[in-house]
Amino acid sequence: MAGRSTALPDPPHQVRIIGGRYRGRTLPVEGQEDLRPTLDRVRERVFSWLGDLEGLSCLDLFAGTGALSLEAVSRGAQRAVLVEQNPLTARSLRETAGKFPEAQIEVVNADALSYLGTVSEKFDLVFCDPPYRSGLIEPALKALLQAKALAPGARIYVETGAGRHPAVPGYSSLREGSAGLVRYALWQLSPLL
Repeated sequence: MAGRSTALPDPPHQVRIIGGRYRGRTLPVEGQEDLRPTLDRVRERVFSWLGDLEGLSCLDLFAGTGALSLEAVSRGAQRAVLVEQNPLTARSLRETAGKFPEAQIEVVNADALSYLGTVSEKFDLVFCDPPYRSGLIEPALKALLQAKALAPGARIYVETGAGRHPAVPGYSSLREGSAGLVRYALWQLSPLL
């Protein structure tokens, strides 16, 4: 058929980086029930919202496959810290990070909330995408505020399952979207803080 791509889809155990200098590089997906990589079309939209990432520092609180933070590195982010609680997934992320030798990627095997209790670094971009049924989205966003880990002008990507985004005082929404059962948004600190 004219106009249709003949490319085969990626196997279900891989995610591809879709833009930037590492475009096309594949990332393994561990076989965990709650590991759910952000859809390509959602990542494409979010990264078009984000624009130029050159030199930014990002934090991926529930890293999983690392697709969001590694996409940010591919698109110019200077540094990425990936926090992942599952030791097997963290090990896989370290192996993957080794394939990006020119990038500053740190993988931390820790609970995201515990990590936020100890962090002293400030980040320009934070990905907050916990497992949908975990109930961790609001506690993580509150802990992020308490940790004072956001640089001036920082943006926060929030992804949840179907339904409304949580209302967390201290943040305001810049943009929102949805795709199937996924709701996603780009937030920033409220101007009154």
